[in-house]
Amino acid sequence: ACTTYAGIPLTHRGLAASVRFVAGHCRADQPLELDWGSLADPDTTLVVYMGLANLAEIQQRLIAAGLAPSTPAALIENGSTPRQRRLLTRLDTLAAMAQEHTVVSPALVVIGKVVALAGEMDWFDIAQAERHADRSAQA
Repeated sequence: ACTTYAGIPLTHRGLAASVRFVAGHCRADQPLELDWGSLADPDTTLVVYMGLANLAEIQQRLIAAGLAPSTPAALIENGSTPRQRRLLTRLDTLAAMAQEHTVVSPALVVIGKVVALAGEMDWFDIAQAERHADRSAQA
């Protein structure tokens, strides 16, 4: 629901044939032990839950494993709620974007080519406009 509300499909013909969901934070602050090579697949959408605390490491490890620094990325704060905030960026500026905009939990990180479709499939803005129209009609 979170990515749909943010206008980001998880898969899309020609952009991403698969999706991977991973936890970006381990219990008791243990180090992340992920298969970075398989996660750096440019034809897969990567969705990271609880990734804010380790965002710089996630960004660095994915780039070191071969994912292009220019890969589209998104931060979705308070997803699928009226307080949702969606920030679009690139993998190489992901951690800086989160810090600059003071992104807080709960937040979802989405990395992959499909993020570039966010402007074309903006369900969140459409839903807000429909709610506004409904309220205006009732007034």
